[in-house]
Amino acid sequence: MTSLLALIGLSLAPSPPEAVAHAERQFAAGVAARENGDAARTHFAEAARLFDSVWMNGIRNPELAKNRARSHRLAGNLPTAIAALHDGLAVARYDRELQVELEDARGAVEYAHADLAGACRPTPPRGIATRMSPLEAFLIAAALWFAACLGIARFAMTRIPGWLIAAAACTSALAILATLWGLDQRRRAAEEARPLVIVNREQPLKAGNGDTWPDRLKWKLPGGAEARELSRRGGWIQIELANGAAGWIPESATHN
Repeated sequence: MTSLLALIGLSLAPSPPEAVAHAERQFAAGVAARENGDAARTHFAEAARLFDSVWMNGIRNPELAKNRARSHRLAGNLPTAIAALHDGLAVARYDRELQVELEDARGAVEYAHADLAGACRPTPPRGIATRMSPLEAFLIAAALWFAACLGIARFAMTRIPGWLIAAAACTSALAILATLWGLDQRRRAAEEARPLVIVNREQPLKAGNGDTWPDRLKWKLPGGAEARELSRRGGWIQIELANGAAGWIPESATHN
């Protein structure tokens, strides 16, 4: 019976294009109802739910990630908006609009004190992979390789030293590109080895995995604060903030 109901539910679920169209209509309705905050948030929340369903169905691109994030943020759910932007950057790390929107969303997180913001706010990602796509890197590498081969061939034909110098310059540029790309990929792998944690509500950072432990910081972590997971124990997550401070928060206080 359960399987039959599941099949019926699947058959009634809108296709991704239909869900996107419906989500866009809900988003437009939210914009139209902006004078009525509650009504607007309801429309934006429905748009976010529909965009999420499309994303979970495997259709993942920067534009959908931006639509998800904007819908969640306008619905009043900043932590989920930040998570959606991270999802988008996992697909397209080089997308400049996603990078800008993430920094804007981070700026909207309400920290109790500037010192807390400095401790929690991550440094914007840097590296060659944040500035060009893998396809662009491949095309540049191919062009440099072709130019180097051409320079060597022309030198063999003409014995003009300038062609050999040009070939050497292209080969050096290709080596630099490969080195920078490799460093960036290793940096990304190191980051992903410690899963991202996003706090979903105001929560004190504890010295241990329990409410009876003292607070590690003077101020509570706000919703939307980001950290990296170190370990888990008894329904609690040990996290590390951007400045290296570590502590514990309940799993329930994190975005899923």
